[in-house]
Amino acid sequence: MKKLYAITAVLAILGGSAFAQEPLKSALDGNAPPFAQPKMDGSIEGLTVDMTAEIAKRLGRQITVDAMAFSALIPALQAGTYDMLSVPMTVTQERSDIFLLTEGIWSADLAFVTKKGAPALTSYDQLKGKVIAANKGNADEKWAREKAGEIGWTIESYASLSDAAQAVQAGRADAAIMNVPTALTFAKRNPALKAADLKETTGRYFAYTIPKSSPELRKQIETVIECIKSDGTAASLYKKWLGVTPEAGSLEVTPQAGFGPVGLGNYDATPHELACK
Repeated sequence: MKKLYAITAVLAILGGSAFAQEPLKSALDGNAPPFAQPKMDGSIEGLTVDMTAEIAKRLGRQITVDAMAFSALIPALQAGTYDMLSVPMTVTQERSDIFLLTEGIWSADLAFVTKKGAPALTSYDQLKGKVIAANKGNADEKWAREKAGEIGWTIESYASLSDAAQAVQAGRADAAIMNVPTALTFAKRNPALKAADLKETTGRYFAYTIPKSSPELRKQIETVIECIKSDGTAASLYKKWLGVTPEAGSLEVTPQAGFGPVGLGNYDATPHELACK
């Protein structure tokens, strides 16, 4: 799987100088900037990589991270290959019923990437009869396919968000659908592309994903995430990769009650106090 992105080595995120426990095995989509993206030396960098490194440091436990296509992540977790997914997975009712999700860490509203010289995209009416590129298997693709009859567009699926953006640049698609942070990142990095004005406020958000058999691991990781939010580290990481500071009171900097997505499957309402190191 790593060869898809020319990543030849597992990224070892070290959480301290000594580890009494076995490393946690994790995986993510290695080509989804600003969350994760390959470097010239074959390693990975990004917002999720930094967040996972911070989690490892505070847990005092090593976390190894493999990069693979998004569509391969959930099957790999279900097969028991990994202890968790570090990819920012969009929280849905279906996923919350199958897995243990942490509380939300970043918002997941939708945006579109188009060619730089394309007409301003401000309405879904402009996308009738158009081809929209999407990342195979993610929630954005599912949403776009559900809207196909209503909007009248055709969805073409690609193995990665980078491939979807490349399809727009090459003229194989009229626009690519993705989350807002990724759209802004592609537009910033590629002068041939732009982030369209049209956005979809979904109210959805991203979370870490853990098997149902590991409730204690979810509690440990979520408690650490809440500490990262509370002491300003989450805001600093967000600004580093997106160039803006999240608003006070936003999901990105505010711990949530209980464990997991409030009101969805496998939510644990047990009260807990933070004991941040």
